[in-house]
Amino acid sequence: MRNSGPLPLDNLFNNNTFLTIQERSKALYTLNNLVHKLLPDNLCQECRVANYRQGILIINVSSASWLTRLRYEQEKLRSLLRQNGLRGLTSIQFKVSLELNPTNNCILHSKDYDLAKREITLQSADLLLALAQNCSPKLKSNLIKLAKHATKIDNR
Repeated sequence: MRNSGPLPLDNLFNNNTFLTIQERSKALYTLNNLVHKLLPDNLCQECRVANYRQGILIINVSSASWLTRLRYEQEKLRSLLRQNGLRGLTSIQFKVSLELNPTNNCILHSKDYDLAKREITLQSADLLLALAQNCSPKLKSNLIKLAKHATKIDNR
């Protein structure tokens, strides 16, 4: 098993570790540029090369919908990468990475969002009760339970 414990900072600069990291990052940067040249323009903005190891290229994608779109380009991309010098490439894996998504700051991912602060207004409760009158018994009971949350908030 690999030793992954902390090492003194001197080890980073005394041996070739720092140089190896630098060369690896340059290689991934070059590979990322190559992938972006081979993909259609709209896909380039939604992905980046994360790693290349043992013939497997890992590409991070901003969302599941872009991942699906990239899967259609997977075989073509693999073929083009092999033609452009990446002869050892055996497969491409895609992984969704939310940090690539610029709309990641939605309310559910916001640090200020608190589930306990969600409130149902009295008007919404009235609409839910009216809707419950014409529903199946199971849905009716669930809508009534949901509408009761508004009254709990107002009775505080």
